[in-house]
Amino acid sequence: NAQDIANTVWAYATAVHPAPALFDAMIPIVMEKLDNFDSQNLANTVWAYATVQHPAPQLFDAVATAALAATTNANATTRSATNSSSGNKLDTFNSQAIANTVWAYASMGHYTPNSKLFLDALSTSAIKKLNFFNSQEMAITLWGCATLNHSSSKFFDAVSHHAIQKLPTFNPQEIANTVWAYAHMGHQASELFYAISQLVIERINSLSSQAMLANTATHSRGGYHVGNSHPEFLNVASPPLPMTSSTKMDTFNSQTIANTVWAYATVGHTDPHLFNAMSQLALLKLDSFNSQEIANTMWAYATANHPAPEFFNAVTKLAISKLDTFNSQEIANTLWAFATLSHPAPEFFDAVSNLTVTKLKIFNSQELANAIWAYAAVYHYSVNPQFTNGILWETIQKLESLDSEQIVNILWSLVVLDCINTQSVIPLFSEISKRYYSSQNGFQLSREAMSQLHQASMWYSEEHSCNKSLLPVQLRQECFTNFCSSENTSSKLQYDIVQAFRSLPPYLGVFVIEEESRCQRTGYSIDVLIGVQQQKVAVEIDGPCHFIGFSPNGATMLKQRQLCSLGTTPLLSIPYWEWDMLNSKNPNTINHNNWNNKSNNDHYHNYNGEIKRKKSYLQQRLQQASFL
Repeated sequence: NAQDIANTVWAYATAVHPAPALFDAMIPIVMEKLDNFDSQNLANTVWAYATVQHPAPQLFDAVATAALAATTNANATTRSATNSSSGNKLDTFNSQAIANTVWAYASMGHYTPNSKLFLDALSTSAIKKLNFFNSQEMAITLWGCATLNHSSSKFFDAVSHHAIQKLPTFNPQEIANTVWAYAHMGHQASELFYAISQLVIERINSLSSQAMLANTATHSRGGYHVGNSHPEFLNVASPPLPMTSSTKMDTFNSQTIANTVWAYATVGHTDPHLFNAMSQLALLKLDSFNSQEIANTMWAYATANHPAPEFFNAVTKLAISKLDTFNSQEIANTLWAFATLSHPAPEFFDAVSNLTVTKLKIFNSQELANAIWAYAAVYHYSVNPQFTNGILWETIQKLESLDSEQIVNILWSLVVLDCINTQSVIPLFSEISKRYYSSQNGFQLSREAMSQLHQASMWYSEEHSCNKSLLPVQLRQECFTNFCSSENTSSKLQYDIVQAFRSLPPYLGVFVIEEESRCQRTGYSIDVLIGVQQQKVAVEIDGPCHFIGFSPNGATMLKQRQLCSLGTTPLLSIPYWEWDMLNSKNPNTINHNNWNNKSNNDHYHNYNGEIKRKKSYLQQRLQQASFL
């Protein structure tokens, strides 16, 4: 009978004992007797097939159809006789049965028109019963809906309110799967995310360092059922434990850390206290991180624009040791994360360019663009030439599948990395030109891409003696106009240095001509244009955002290179750290208006030494460059 069938398959699944012949033989029997299955039998049966991953699409469709049909018949009977005892089968699904059923359909990836209607009905029923859901049942049901991309806004809204009330009972896996589901579905739940972040921070802070270290030493993964990695790893959370499991996790592991920070970064809820706490916890769990978790976590911190230097430093060595396990997306996203947060990792970049040349053929268009951009952004000029040549080759092979922004991004990156072979990049320029001509009115690039295309065009057409423009004249003019329209604002550092130039002794013949001057040939904005006796000098004042550590980043190197080769005035660059070394202990109290005031007040005496150092520094830099 129905109970015997459900109990039998449940027992084999609980014992994790595959019995394919038995499970195949059961399918027609179950389908024949479905009318006799109650909600618990239905839930246990589909749960068993999903747990042992035994394909049974016809059975899953039949279960959905039977449950919906029983519900329709019950509703019709109720409408004709309000005192009828005829039951609605969906109403008999309790919270555990709902969660197990949704989990089963999601685990098997079974999403047909019938199962969609079934999930709609289950989520509607679940809303009425949320008071009876425990934390695991909420998390599993959310995870199942999100895994199947099943939209159920009312259910997600209802759960967000109930979950806040029950948050103290959530364990880390349930927290991770809950926030992952909301993030994956793009469903906003700000109050829930805020409450969870406060809970997570509180729990992390309450853990003693001894307990955390002891847990780390075991390298335990906390009893998670990991499952197979999904090719789109940024859209994956690990399947939750089956409802019948008694496993309980008392602390975060690598998987929950990765999924939690990914979810917060994805929805834009970037609580710095949460990310700080998670990075410290991740350091203690680091050895247990796999390639997917490394890439997910680093992507999250970069997307949230939250530097975590200690964690990123530690990840570098780990990622190198596990590089052969990284897939193409994990490689590209890890490179992208290092570059986005301007975190130097030359050993990792070297390892990738040396060890993954043979993997480039499996990189998709976005991965190719992200990978080469990362090398250019950090100006990792020692990249293996076979790596850059391989990316260029794969780009040309996949050219039609790349969008225009990606093509321009790759072109710009090759320029930064000093690729001077004009013939090798002509196919990229030709593709952009073809798209421009074929849809002139509809051709669109972002402002950043237009600027990059202008820089690439200058590099090949003007700096490397190409006989003709590689772009249509009108498009090149549009790029130049866009490049020149960018607005720049002066920094405090720039203001300080300009005042120092103005305070230099008159006999040196140094004077400030203009701030934010525009180079007419290249279109670049120059921080300060000064006059030194009979000549003009362009001065670039480079703050922290221009560097990776103490080395200029790719954008800064390209600007300096093109201003030197194409600009109309010689260039002087002043890095921020050289200037900072000249500051007194209290630089914020400097009154720049009094630099030339020789009154004997306390302010002048306190900062006279600093002023002299800065004037002397500028004079020495001008002399070293032979301007004086």
